[in-house]
Amino acid sequence: MTRLAVSFLLLIGLAGITFPRPVAAQLPTWIIEAPARPALSALWKRSVAARAERVACIGGRVGTDTVWITGAEPVRTSGADSLTAEGEPSLEQCGPPRWIGTVHTHVRSTDDPEPTGRFSPGDRAQMSAWVSRWGRPGAFCVLHSAEGAHCEVYPWGAQRRPS
Repeated sequence: MTRLAVSFLLLIGLAGITFPRPVAAQLPTWIIEAPARPALSALWKRSVAARAERVACIGGRVGTDTVWITGAEPVRTSGADSLTAEGEPSLEQCGPPRWIGTVHTHVRSTDDPEPTGRFSPGDRAQMSAWVSRWGRPGAFCVLHSAEGAHCEVYPWGAQRRPS
């Protein structure tokens, strides 16, 4: 670095000029309570056996900094392919006050054996439809292994009331 550049950097520091700093998102802590674990495990096992996506309603509560998952119940559908589950049954069956959102699996039956660990654009559309239908943020998870999940409150940062 040249002397001019170093001097400029020192002057910026002395002048008290500050630059915006990235701020980490304040994401909630997720707690999967014991009664929910067998249902989530069974959902994953059924999905792997069928090599098709499966969906369940999740119960619990969404706090300001913590989400508690207290239970889950499979959504009744007429079918699903390997990458997508039917959306309307989960919208109909997984609403408040009993349910706070949905969980689904990502298991592929294609030539790529690896499940995807993030929400797809179609998943996000379904999350938006849930929020629109029920008028409140929801809790959503995608299971991508027997013990791995990616979960989000959507939309994060919206005015939330504990549920």
